[in-house]
Amino acid sequence: MTMKTNTPLSAFAMGTPDLGYQNQLIGALTILHSSNKNAPTPEKCFLLPEGITQISDMRLPCCYNLFSSYKKFKEQIFKMLDIYLNKKKTVPQIFITAYNMTESQTPEKNVDNLCRAVKEYYKEHHLGTVFTCVLTSKAHNYKYVDLINVPKHLLTFYTRLRLLQNKKLRNKTLITVGTIHKFNASLVAQKKEILETALAEKASEKNKSIKSQIRKIQNYIKSRKHVAICLGGRVEGSEIVFDLNYAKSLLEKCQTLSRQGYGVAIVNGPRTPNDVTEFLYEHTKDEAHIVFHNCKRIAANEQERNMWRIYSGKYEEDFKAHAAIGNIYPGLLGYSNTLVVHTVDSYSCCETISAKIPTAISSSGIYINPNIRIDCLNMYQLMTPKYALDFDKFVNLTTYMKIEPQHLHPVELSNPLRVFEEAVRHRLKH
Repeated sequence: MTMKTNTPLSAFAMGTPDLGYQNQLIGALTILHSSNKNAPTPEKCFLLPEGITQISDMRLPCCYNLFSSYKKFKEQIFKMLDIYLNKKKTVPQIFITAYNMTESQTPEKNVDNLCRAVKEYYKEHHLGTVFTCVLTSKAHNYKYVDLINVPKHLLTFYTRLRLLQNKKLRNKTLITVGTIHKFNASLVAQKKEILETALAEKASEKNKSIKSQIRKIQNYIKSRKHVAICLGGRVEGSEIVFDLNYAKSLLEKCQTLSRQGYGVAIVNGPRTPNDVTEFLYEHTKDEAHIVFHNCKRIAANEQERNMWRIYSGKYEEDFKAHAAIGNIYPGLLGYSNTLVVHTVDSYSCCETISAKIPTAISSSGIYINPNIRIDCLNMYQLMTPKYALDFDKFVNLTTYMKIEPQHLHPVELSNPLRVFEEAVRHRLKH
Protein backbone atom coordinates (compact mmCIF):
# COMPACT_ATOMS: atom_id res chain seq x y z
CA MET A 1 0.00 0.00 0.00
CA THR A 2 1.46 3.34 -1.05
CA MET A 3 1.23 6.41 1.11
CA LYS A 4 -0.94 9.18 -0.30
CA THR A 5 1.08 12.36 -0.82
CA ASN A 6 -0.22 15.87 -1.34
CA THR A 7 0.43 17.54 -4.65
CA PRO A 8 2.81 20.49 -4.15
CA LEU A 9 0.97 23.81 -4.23
CA SER A 10 2.35 27.12 -5.43
CA ALA A 11 0.91 30.42 -4.24
CA PHE A 12 1.66 34.13 -4.10
CA ALA A 13 0.03 37.10 -2.41
CA MET A 14 -0.55 40.84 -2.66
CA GLY A 15 1.94 42.82 -0.61
CA THR A 16 0.69 45.11 2.16
CA PRO A 17 2.47 47.45 4.62
CA ASP A 18 0.07 46.37 7.39
CA LEU A 19 1.83 43.85 9.65
CA GLY A 20 -1.41 42.24 10.80
CA TYR A 21 -2.46 41.42 7.26
CA GLN A 22 1.10 40.45 6.35
CA ASN A 23 1.02 37.85 9.11
CA GLN A 24 -2.26 36.43 7.82
CA LEU A 25 -0.87 36.12 4.31
CA ILE A 26 2.43 34.61 5.50
CA GLY A 27 0.48 32.02 7.50
CA ALA A 28 -1.59 31.09 4.44
CA LEU A 29 1.48 30.91 2.17
CA THR A 30 3.35 28.80 4.73
CA ILE A 31 0.61 26.17 5.03
CA LEU A 32 0.00 26.01 1.28
CA HIS A 33 3.71 25.54 0.63
CA SER A 34 4.18 22.94 3.38
CA SER A 35 4.12 20.16 0.74
CA ASN A 36 6.25 22.09 -1.77
CA LYS A 37 10.00 21.68 -1.12
CA ASN A 38 10.86 24.05 -3.97
CA ALA A 39 8.68 26.93 -2.76
CA PRO A 40 10.52 30.15 -1.81
CA THR A 41 10.16 31.60 1.68
CA PRO A 42 6.76 33.28 2.19
CA GLU A 43 8.40 36.74 2.37
CA LYS A 44 9.54 36.27 -1.26
CA CYS A 45 6.02 35.42 -2.48
CA PHE A 46 4.57 38.94 -2.44
CA LEU A 47 3.60 41.18 -5.31
CA LEU A 48 5.39 44.47 -4.66
CA PRO A 49 5.22 47.94 -6.24
CA GLU A 50 7.95 48.92 -8.69
CA GLY A 51 11.15 49.91 -6.86
CA ILE A 52 10.28 47.92 -3.70
CA THR A 53 12.37 44.77 -3.31
CA GLN A 54 11.16 43.44 0.05
CA ILE A 55 7.88 43.49 1.91
CA SER A 56 9.37 45.32 4.93
CA ASP A 57 10.06 48.36 2.72
CA MET A 58 6.45 48.74 1.60
CA ARG A 59 4.87 51.92 2.98
CA LEU A 60 1.60 52.35 1.08
CA PRO A 61 -0.97 49.74 0.02
CA CYS A 62 -1.65 49.17 -3.67
CA CYS A 63 -5.43 49.00 -3.83
CA TYR A 64 -8.13 49.89 -6.31
CA ASN A 65 -9.62 52.82 -4.38
CA LEU A 66 -6.33 54.79 -4.72
CA PHE A 67 -6.59 54.85 -8.53
CA SER A 68 -8.78 57.05 -10.74
CA SER A 69 -9.97 54.12 -12.87
CA TYR A 70 -9.85 50.36 -13.13
CA LYS A 71 -7.73 50.73 -16.27
CA LYS A 72 -4.96 52.55 -14.38
CA PHE A 73 -5.20 50.09 -11.49
CA LYS A 74 -4.96 47.14 -13.90
CA GLU A 75 -1.87 48.64 -15.54
CA GLN A 76 -0.18 48.85 -12.14
CA ILE A 77 -1.07 45.26 -11.24
CA PHE A 78 0.17 44.04 -14.63
CA LYS A 79 3.52 45.79 -14.04
CA MET A 80 3.82 44.16 -10.62
CA LEU A 81 2.99 40.75 -12.09
CA ASP A 82 5.57 41.24 -14.86
CA ILE A 83 8.26 41.95 -12.26
CA TYR A 84 7.21 39.06 -10.02
CA LEU A 85 6.73 36.34 -12.65
CA ASN A 86 9.88 37.23 -14.59
CA LYS A 87 11.84 36.03 -11.55
CA LYS A 88 9.97 32.71 -11.27
CA LYS A 89 10.64 29.45 -13.11
CA THR A 90 7.06 28.24 -12.63
CA VAL A 91 3.74 30.05 -12.62
CA PRO A 92 1.90 29.90 -9.24
CA GLN A 93 -1.61 28.47 -9.36
CA ILE A 94 -3.02 30.28 -6.30
CA PHE A 95 -3.30 34.00 -5.53
CA ILE A 96 -4.14 35.29 -2.04
CA THR A 97 -5.10 38.70 -0.73
CA ALA A 98 -6.43 40.01 2.59
CA TYR A 99 -9.66 41.91 3.17
CA ASN A 100 -8.51 45.15 4.77
CA MET A 101 -11.32 47.13 6.39
CA THR A 102 -8.94 49.96 7.32
CA GLU A 103 -7.94 50.82 3.73
CA SER A 104 -11.23 52.31 2.50
CA GLN A 105 -14.99 52.35 2.88
CA THR A 106 -15.34 49.72 0.12
CA PRO A 107 -12.74 47.01 0.83
CA GLU A 108 -14.78 44.47 -1.14
CA LYS A 109 -14.22 46.48 -4.35
CA ASN A 110 -10.47 46.55 -3.64
CA VAL A 111 -10.47 42.75 -3.34
CA ASP A 112 -12.66 41.96 -6.33
CA ASN A 113 -10.89 44.33 -8.71
CA LEU A 114 -7.49 43.01 -7.61
CA CYS A 115 -8.55 39.40 -8.27
CA ARG A 116 -10.09 40.50 -11.57
CA ALA A 117 -6.80 42.09 -12.68
CA VAL A 118 -4.81 38.98 -11.72
CA LYS A 119 -7.21 36.68 -13.58
CA GLU A 120 -7.11 38.93 -16.65
CA TYR A 121 -3.31 38.93 -16.62
CA TYR A 122 -3.24 35.12 -16.59
CA LYS A 123 -5.77 34.98 -19.42
CA GLU A 124 -4.06 37.59 -21.61
CA HIS A 125 -0.64 35.96 -21.09
CA HIS A 126 -1.96 32.42 -21.66
CA LEU A 127 -0.85 31.22 -18.21
CA GLY A 128 -3.90 29.03 -17.55
CA THR A 129 -6.26 29.63 -14.65
CA VAL A 130 -5.41 31.10 -11.26
CA PHE A 131 -7.35 30.25 -8.09
CA THR A 132 -8.04 33.39 -6.02
CA CYS A 133 -8.55 33.52 -2.24
CA VAL A 134 -9.38 36.33 0.17
CA LEU A 135 -8.64 36.04 3.90
CA THR A 136 -10.67 37.44 6.80
CA SER A 137 -13.46 38.75 4.61
CA LYS A 138 -17.14 39.40 4.94
CA ALA A 139 -19.32 37.19 2.73
CA HIS A 140 -19.56 39.55 -0.24
CA ASN A 141 -20.85 38.43 -3.64
CA TYR A 142 -17.43 38.62 -5.25
CA LYS A 143 -17.32 37.95 -8.97
CA TYR A 144 -13.60 37.15 -9.23
CA VAL A 145 -12.84 35.46 -5.89
CA ASP A 146 -12.89 31.64 -5.78
CA LEU A 147 -12.55 31.08 -2.01
CA ILE A 148 -13.76 33.46 0.70
CA ASN A 149 -12.42 32.92 4.22
CA VAL A 150 -15.08 34.33 6.57
CA PRO A 151 -14.14 34.18 10.28
CA LYS A 152 -17.11 33.60 12.52
CA HIS A 153 -16.91 37.05 14.11
CA LEU A 154 -17.68 38.62 10.71
CA LEU A 155 -20.97 36.74 10.42
CA THR A 156 -24.17 38.66 11.08
CA PHE A 157 -27.75 37.44 11.04
CA TYR A 158 -28.20 38.80 7.51
CA THR A 159 -24.94 37.20 6.37
CA ARG A 160 -26.11 33.81 7.60
CA LEU A 161 -29.43 34.32 5.84
CA ARG A 162 -27.68 35.26 2.60
CA LEU A 163 -25.49 32.17 2.77
CA LEU A 164 -28.54 29.98 3.28
CA GLN A 165 -30.26 31.51 0.27
CA ASN A 166 -27.26 31.71 -2.07
CA LYS A 167 -25.80 28.24 -2.78
CA LYS A 168 -23.04 29.56 -5.04
CA LEU A 169 -21.82 31.97 -2.38
CA ARG A 170 -22.12 29.30 0.32
CA ASN A 171 -20.05 26.80 -1.70
CA LYS A 172 -17.10 29.17 -1.99
CA THR A 173 -17.20 30.39 1.63
CA LEU A 174 -14.94 28.89 4.30
CA ILE A 175 -16.02 29.78 7.84
CA THR A 176 -13.33 29.60 10.55
CA VAL A 177 -13.24 30.39 14.25
CA GLY A 178 -10.60 33.10 14.40
CA THR A 179 -8.27 34.36 11.70
CA ILE A 180 -5.56 32.66 9.68
CA HIS A 181 -2.11 33.67 10.93
CA LYS A 182 1.54 32.62 11.22
CA PHE A 183 1.79 32.78 15.02
CA ASN A 184 2.76 29.71 17.11
CA ALA A 185 4.71 28.64 20.20
CA SER A 186 7.84 27.85 18.14
CA LEU A 187 7.89 31.39 16.77
CA VAL A 188 7.62 32.81 20.29
CA ALA A 189 10.55 30.67 21.49
CA GLN A 190 12.62 31.78 18.50
CA LYS A 191 11.79 35.46 19.10
CA LYS A 192 12.65 35.08 22.80
CA GLU A 193 16.15 33.93 21.84
CA ILE A 194 16.51 36.82 19.40
CA LEU A 195 15.42 39.30 22.10
CA GLU A 196 17.89 37.93 24.64
CA THR A 197 20.70 38.03 22.08
CA ALA A 198 19.87 41.65 21.22
CA LEU A 199 19.85 42.64 24.90
CA ALA A 200 23.21 40.94 25.46
CA GLU A 201 24.77 42.58 22.40
CA LYS A 202 23.58 46.03 23.50
CA ALA A 203 24.61 45.58 27.15
CA SER A 204 27.62 47.89 26.79
CA GLU A 205 25.68 50.52 24.85
CA LYS A 206 26.59 54.08 25.90
CA ASN A 207 23.43 55.74 24.61
CA LYS A 208 21.47 56.70 27.77
CA SER A 209 18.09 56.11 26.17
CA ILE A 210 19.01 52.58 25.03
CA LYS A 211 20.61 51.77 28.40
CA SER A 212 17.47 52.83 30.22
CA GLN A 213 15.23 50.84 27.85
CA ILE A 214 17.34 47.70 28.21
CA ARG A 215 17.28 48.01 32.00
CA LYS A 216 13.48 48.27 31.97
CA ILE A 217 13.11 45.27 29.64
CA GLN A 218 15.42 43.26 31.89
CA ASN A 219 13.31 44.26 34.91
CA TYR A 220 10.29 42.89 33.06
CA ILE A 221 12.08 39.60 32.33
CA LYS A 222 13.28 39.20 35.94
CA SER A 223 9.75 39.63 37.30
CA ARG A 224 8.02 36.45 38.48
CA LYS A 225 4.80 37.35 36.66
CA HIS A 226 4.27 39.38 33.51
CA VAL A 227 1.67 41.27 31.50
CA ALA A 228 2.42 42.23 27.87
CA ILE A 229 -0.01 44.67 26.26
CA CYS A 230 -0.29 44.90 22.48
CA LEU A 231 -2.14 48.03 21.34
CA GLY A 232 -4.30 48.40 18.27
CA GLY A 233 -5.75 51.82 17.51
CA ARG A 234 -7.69 54.00 15.13
CA VAL A 235 -8.75 53.48 11.51
CA GLU A 236 -9.42 55.87 8.61
CA GLY A 237 -12.94 56.73 9.78
CA SER A 238 -14.52 57.59 13.13
CA GLU A 239 -15.93 54.13 13.90
CA ILE A 240 -13.12 53.36 16.37
CA VAL A 241 -12.17 55.97 18.98
CA PHE A 242 -8.84 55.16 20.62
CA ASP A 243 -7.76 58.28 22.45
CA LEU A 244 -5.89 59.75 25.42
CA ASN A 245 -8.76 58.96 27.78
CA TYR A 246 -8.21 55.28 27.03
CA ALA A 247 -4.43 55.71 27.40
CA LYS A 248 -4.89 57.25 30.87
CA SER A 249 -7.21 54.45 31.96
CA LEU A 250 -4.77 51.83 30.65
CA LEU A 251 -1.85 53.47 32.46
CA GLU A 252 -3.73 53.29 35.78
CA LYS A 253 -4.29 49.55 35.30
CA CYS A 254 -0.63 49.04 34.43
CA GLN A 255 0.42 50.89 37.59
CA THR A 256 -1.96 48.72 39.62
CA LEU A 257 -0.38 45.57 38.16
CA SER A 258 3.12 46.94 38.79
CA ARG A 259 2.26 47.45 42.46
CA GLN A 260 1.13 43.80 42.53
CA GLY A 261 4.63 42.71 41.47
CA TYR A 262 4.08 42.37 37.75
CA GLY A 263 6.53 43.30 35.07
CA VAL A 264 4.45 45.21 32.52
CA ALA A 265 5.35 45.83 28.88
CA ILE A 266 3.33 47.91 26.40
CA VAL A 267 3.93 47.88 22.65
CA ASN A 268 2.08 49.93 20.07
CA GLY A 269 1.19 49.12 16.47
CA PRO A 270 0.80 51.02 13.19
CA ARG A 271 -2.76 52.07 14.08
CA THR A 272 -1.91 53.39 17.57
CA PRO A 273 -2.35 57.21 17.52
CA ASN A 274 0.85 59.22 18.01
CA ASP A 275 -0.57 61.15 20.97
CA VAL A 276 -1.39 57.86 22.74
CA THR A 277 2.11 56.60 21.91
CA GLU A 278 3.76 59.72 23.36
CA PHE A 279 1.56 59.80 26.47
CA LEU A 280 2.30 56.20 27.42
CA TYR A 281 6.01 56.54 26.72
CA GLU A 282 6.55 59.71 28.73
CA HIS A 283 4.37 58.54 31.65
CA THR A 284 6.21 55.21 31.98
CA LYS A 285 9.77 56.53 31.63
CA ASP A 286 10.12 56.78 35.42
CA GLU A 287 8.29 53.51 36.11
CA ALA A 288 10.98 50.89 36.76
CA HIS A 289 8.68 47.94 36.08
CA ILE A 290 6.60 49.33 33.21
CA VAL A 291 8.26 49.54 29.81
CA PHE A 292 6.77 51.12 26.69
CA HIS A 293 8.44 50.07 23.43
CA ASN A 294 7.58 51.74 20.13
CA CYS A 295 6.87 49.33 17.25
CA LYS A 296 5.56 51.91 14.78
CA ARG A 297 7.76 52.75 11.82
CA ILE A 298 9.43 56.12 12.26
CA ALA A 299 9.11 58.80 9.58
CA ALA A 300 12.10 58.79 7.23
CA ASN A 301 11.11 61.95 5.31
CA GLU A 302 8.60 64.81 5.25
CA GLN A 303 6.10 62.84 3.18
CA GLU A 304 5.98 60.09 5.81
CA ARG A 305 5.29 62.65 8.54
CA ASN A 306 1.80 63.02 7.07
CA MET A 307 1.08 59.28 7.30
CA TRP A 308 -0.76 58.43 10.52
CA ARG A 309 0.44 54.82 10.47
CA ILE A 310 4.04 56.05 10.75
CA TYR A 311 5.32 57.75 13.92
CA SER A 312 6.59 61.32 13.86
CA GLY A 313 6.87 63.52 16.92
CA LYS A 314 9.00 64.60 19.85
CA TYR A 315 10.36 61.12 20.69
CA GLU A 316 11.72 60.22 17.27
CA GLU A 317 15.32 60.13 18.48
CA ASP A 318 14.50 57.88 21.45
CA PHE A 319 12.49 55.53 19.28
CA LYS A 320 15.18 55.38 16.61
CA ALA A 321 17.67 54.39 19.30
CA HIS A 322 15.32 51.75 20.74
CA ALA A 323 14.80 50.28 17.26
CA ALA A 324 18.26 48.71 17.60
CA ILE A 325 16.73 46.31 20.14
CA GLY A 326 14.08 45.23 17.63
CA ASN A 327 10.42 44.34 18.08
CA ILE A 328 10.29 42.97 21.62
CA TYR A 329 6.62 41.88 21.58
CA PRO A 330 6.74 38.23 20.45
CA GLY A 331 9.84 37.47 22.53
CA LEU A 332 8.26 38.81 25.73
CA LEU A 333 5.54 36.17 25.47
CA GLY A 334 8.10 33.39 25.85
CA TYR A 335 8.51 33.88 29.60
CA SER A 336 6.53 31.80 32.07
CA ASN A 337 3.52 33.20 33.93
CA THR A 338 2.71 35.75 31.21
CA LEU A 339 -0.62 37.25 30.25
CA VAL A 340 -0.88 38.92 26.85
CA VAL A 341 -3.49 41.66 26.42
CA HIS A 342 -4.96 42.79 23.10
CA THR A 343 -7.29 45.73 22.56
CA VAL A 344 -10.84 45.01 21.43
CA ASP A 345 -10.31 46.55 17.97
CA SER A 346 -7.69 43.91 17.08
CA TYR A 347 -7.96 40.34 15.78
CA SER A 348 -4.53 39.44 17.23
CA CYS A 349 -6.11 37.67 20.19
CA CYS A 350 -6.73 34.70 17.82
CA GLU A 351 -2.97 34.28 17.45
CA THR A 352 -2.01 34.08 21.12
CA ILE A 353 -5.05 32.03 22.13
CA SER A 354 -4.25 29.38 19.51
CA ALA A 355 -0.60 29.40 20.72
CA LYS A 356 -1.92 28.52 24.23
CA ILE A 357 -0.71 31.79 25.79
CA PRO A 358 -3.08 33.14 28.50
CA THR A 359 -4.87 36.02 26.81
CA ALA A 360 -7.08 38.96 27.82
CA ILE A 361 -8.98 41.55 25.80
CA SER A 362 -9.09 45.22 26.80
CA SER A 363 -12.45 46.72 25.87
CA SER A 364 -13.26 49.37 28.48
CA GLY A 365 -12.61 52.91 27.21
CA ILE A 366 -12.44 52.15 23.48
CA TYR A 367 -15.46 53.22 21.45
CA ILE A 368 -16.57 50.88 18.67
CA ASN A 369 -19.48 51.94 16.46
CA PRO A 370 -21.64 48.78 16.36
CA ASN A 371 -23.29 49.84 13.11
CA ILE A 372 -19.97 49.81 11.27
CA ARG A 373 -17.56 47.57 13.22
CA ILE A 374 -19.80 44.94 14.79
CA ASP A 375 -16.98 42.51 13.92
CA CYS A 376 -14.85 43.81 16.82
CA LEU A 377 -17.70 43.40 19.28
CA ASN A 378 -18.50 39.95 17.86
CA MET A 379 -14.87 38.91 18.32
CA TYR A 380 -14.98 40.02 21.96
CA GLN A 381 -18.20 38.06 22.59
CA LEU A 382 -16.83 35.00 20.77
CA MET A 383 -13.52 34.93 22.68
CA THR A 384 -14.58 35.89 26.23
CA PRO A 385 -14.76 34.25 28.66
CA LYS A 386 -14.31 30.84 26.99
CA TYR A 387 -10.95 31.48 25.31
CA ALA A 388 -9.82 34.78 26.87
CA LEU A 389 -10.56 36.97 29.91
CA ASP A 390 -11.73 40.55 29.94
CA PHE A 391 -8.68 42.60 31.00
CA ASP A 392 -10.54 44.63 33.64
CA LYS A 393 -11.76 41.38 35.18
CA PHE A 394 -8.21 40.02 35.29
CA VAL A 395 -6.93 43.18 37.02
CA ASN A 396 -9.61 42.73 39.70
CA LEU A 397 -8.93 38.99 40.06
CA THR A 398 -5.19 39.45 40.44
CA THR A 399 -5.59 42.41 42.82
CA TYR A 400 -8.17 40.91 45.20
CA MET A 401 -7.81 37.14 44.72
CA LYS A 402 -4.13 36.95 43.69
CA ILE A 403 -5.01 35.05 40.48
CA GLU A 404 -1.97 34.89 38.15
CA PRO A 405 -1.66 34.09 34.43
CA GLN A 406 -0.42 30.57 35.29
CA HIS A 407 -3.72 29.87 37.04
CA LEU A 408 -5.76 30.54 33.91
CA HIS A 409 -6.70 27.50 31.85
CA PRO A 410 -8.65 28.76 28.83
CA VAL A 411 -10.23 26.45 26.25
CA GLU A 412 -7.86 25.81 23.36
CA LEU A 413 -8.73 27.51 20.06
CA SER A 414 -7.95 25.36 17.05
CA ASN A 415 -5.72 26.82 14.35
CA PRO A 416 -7.62 27.21 11.05
CA LEU A 417 -4.55 26.80 8.80
CA ARG A 418 -5.06 23.12 7.97
CA VAL A 419 -8.76 23.72 7.32
CA PHE A 420 -7.78 26.46 4.87
CA GLU A 421 -5.28 24.24 3.04
CA GLU A 422 -7.81 21.39 2.75
CA ALA A 423 -10.45 23.78 1.43
CA VAL A 424 -8.08 25.10 -1.26
CA ARG A 425 -7.11 21.57 -2.32
CA HIS A 426 -10.73 20.43 -2.44
CA ARG A 427 -11.83 23.33 -4.60
CA LEU A 428 -8.83 23.02 -6.92
CA LYS A 429 -9.81 19.39 -7.60
CA HIS A 430 -13.38 20.35 -8.40
